[in-house]
Amino acid sequence: MARADYANAVDKFRAAADLDPTAIAPRFSLGAAYSYLEKRPEAIAQFRWVLARADATSTEYREARRWLARVGGLPALGPGATAAQADASITPAPLDPSAIGRIVGRTEWPDVAPHAHLVRGDISLVGDEPITSDVARSRPFRLGDAYEFRDLPAGRYRVIAVIDETAVWDEKVTVEAGQDTNVNLTASNSPVPAARFSPAPTGSPR
Repeated sequence: MARADYANAVDKFRAAADLDPTAIAPRFSLGAAYSYLEKRPEAIAQFRWVLARADATSTEYREARRWLARVGGLPALGPGATAAQADASITPAPLDPSAIGRIVGRTEWPDVAPHAHLVRGDISLVGDEPITSDVARSRPFRLGDAYEFRDLPAGRYRVIAVIDETAVWDEKVTVEAGQDTNVNLTASNSPVPAARFSPAPTGSPR
């Protein structure tokens, strides 16, 4: 941070927050680093976390609250509203398209295509670090189809696909702001044998 190397600072503070998920200082510093990088939604998420958990008399609490008020992260409440009520009503600013990313890809399996051999499952996206921990999305898919998850805050995630109660894929991925991240799910990156979903020969039992 002292060298203004904010991108590297983000990586360091993320690692520190992962080591101690309850520590206030790394999360406050992570929010500060994001703010210097002009990553407002990410900074808001970190400073909201600080407000929810830090002592109201601490420097981290006061500075996080001051920053949120400056960028419109605090709601405008009526006269007589307490600080606790304001904190409870904090909502993030609308996401800037340049500050969010997308995961796109295809599901592929040898000799499997939805129009010829239908295999259904569910594909999920879950956050894999504190800043993305509130992200949890799931949808049905057909093996052989494309998929996407859009409007994602930058950070680490897991893409998990389950077919017939079998975890076919569990891929870790990092989403960058303003970019598409391509993650193809194929037999080559699955722990399941390729023959598991291949169509049975004509006349053979499945």
